[in-house]
Amino acid sequence: MATEGNVKTQLESGIATITFFHPQSNSLPGNLLRALAHEIIAAGNNDSVSLIVIQSSGEKAFCAGASFDELMSISSFDEGRNFFSGFAW
Repeated sequence: MATEGNVKTQLESGIATITFFHPQSNSLPGNLLRALAHEIIAAGNNDSVSLIVIQSSGEKAFCAGASFDELMSISSFDEGRNFFSGFAW
C-alpha cells in the first residue's frame, strides 16, 4: 500500500489553503483522507480563519477519490470502518 503523498495547510490573511497530493492521480489512501479531514476541521475551528480553500497538487485529476488499491485490500468489517471513517465525518 502506497504511503506517499501529503496534506499541507498554509494560513495567510485569514485564508487557510489546504493542499493535498498523492502520486496516483490524487486517489487518497485512508491516512491522507484522515489527515485532510483533520486539517479541514482544524481550520474550521480556528477563529482567525475566514475562508478555507481546498486544492490538489500535481497535474492530473483534482481528486480521483479513495485509493482503489487500499479499498481492494480491506478484508474485515473493522478495516472497512477504519478506512471509511477517514472521510465520513
